[in-house]
Amino acid sequence: MKLLAHLRLEPRLQEMRTFELLFRVVAGFGGAFLLGSLLLALAGYDPLTAYAALARGSFGSTRALGATLNKACPIGLCALGVALAYRARLWNIGAEGQLYFGAFAATGVGLALPEATPAPVAILAILAAGALAGLIWASLAAIPRAALGMNEILTTLMLNYVAILWVSFLVDGPWADPRAFSFPYSEPILSAARMGRVFGPVHPGFAILCLGALALIIIDRRLRWGFELRLAGDAPRAAVFGGVKPQGLIIAAMAGAGALAGLAGAIEISAATGRLQTQLSPGYGFMAILVAWLAGGRPVGIILASVLFAGLLNGGFALQVSGIPPAIGTILQAAILISVLASLNLGRYRLRLAARGSEAQ
Repeated sequence: MKLLAHLRLEPRLQEMRTFELLFRVVAGFGGAFLLGSLLLALAGYDPLTAYAALARGSFGSTRALGATLNKACPIGLCALGVALAYRARLWNIGAEGQLYFGAFAATGVGLALPEATPAPVAILAILAAGALAGLIWASLAAIPRAALGMNEILTTLMLNYVAILWVSFLVDGPWADPRAFSFPYSEPILSAARMGRVFGPVHPGFAILCLGALALIIIDRRLRWGFELRLAGDAPRAAVFGGVKPQGLIIAAMAGAGALAGLAGAIEISAATGRLQTQLSPGYGFMAILVAWLAGGRPVGIILASVLFAGLLNGGFALQVSGIPPAIGTILQAAILISVLASLNLGRYRLRLAARGSEAQ
């Protein structure tokens, strides 16, 4: 009998401890920045100069930090929606379109409100309109999924382009501002519907993001609905035997995800742009998918990852000033996602040195 040693990957039976989880996340970030440094060096740029400019543009001043936190709001709210839908094992790829549709509804309300409307009423009306519009837009994909089993990945993805093109039609046509010199902008919304700043340059959207994360924690830990969502996603047949109706939960989960993304669009209108425009989002809804997965669907992790991705987005402008292509921020986003997810997934397995026997000839 001859023994040959070989390595084998085996799944771990125990979950990673908190310290190991944090270590792997930090190691993943380190690997991402090493990969980014290599790419920068190969392109002929100094990595230290690039990272210094990125940090300066993201967190280097009160104004930069405020801009980063403001950008984290739409990313984080959309990511919370993605995470909520995935509790029921639904892939919401349509956060971008839901954000745009929420912004469209918020702008419509903001343009229609009477001049004498009090500011609190106007702001609440705009936020409610955005959330309701996002809910309706997500339901267009949720109802066919619940009733017919239609793949929600395709429907939510295609609805993105419908919403974006609808907004483009409005700002180039019926809602175009005649004083905007042919730029694709709508007229400004009612001034009373504009949200001000609450913490220096930070608008209330970041506080709303934190409240949304708290709500998701409560849903997960305190509400029966949260348990039913996970049950319907993980074991739909068992859910039916337990008296749970998966179809209703599918619609509710997707509708909730759409409402969060629509709320993000309304906040952008009320707190950032003040009017509807074609380039309202640089891809917040798509970044949200990366953020939700990077955070593992955890609400607190989503806030932190949203701030990080917003910083990479905001720091891209500082890279331009330093003569470095701002695309390095996008490259770092991809590198961080791949490195951290690889580190976490490898942590779910262990290498084992096993012995294999074979008959000696």
